[in-house]
Amino acid sequence: MKPSRAVCQSCAAPILKDYDKGTEKDGSSTELYCRRCFSWGGFTEPRMTAEEMHEIVRTRMIGLKFPRFLAKLSANGVYDLKRWAVSKA
Repeated sequence: MKPSRAVCQSCAAPILKDYDKGTEKDGSSTELYCRRCFSWGGFTEPRMTAEEMHEIVRTRMIGLKFPRFLAKLSANGVYDLKRWAVSKA
């Protein structure tokens, strides 16, 4: 199996294995979202805002010992992901 270089279009987490992929309503895998964000055809946290996801990503990266400036910079990329780009329109 060739490793994927995809990232979740909700949280920017890497999707490295089939196991990491979310699922559509019919149970098939989706290439767009990880299993933590998207399951059985819907978002696991449908009311979450882009700002809330930004804070979750920033906090997670700090917890993983990334420098704070890098965590903030990376978390800013959330706003460019497919799920959140729609809310900017």
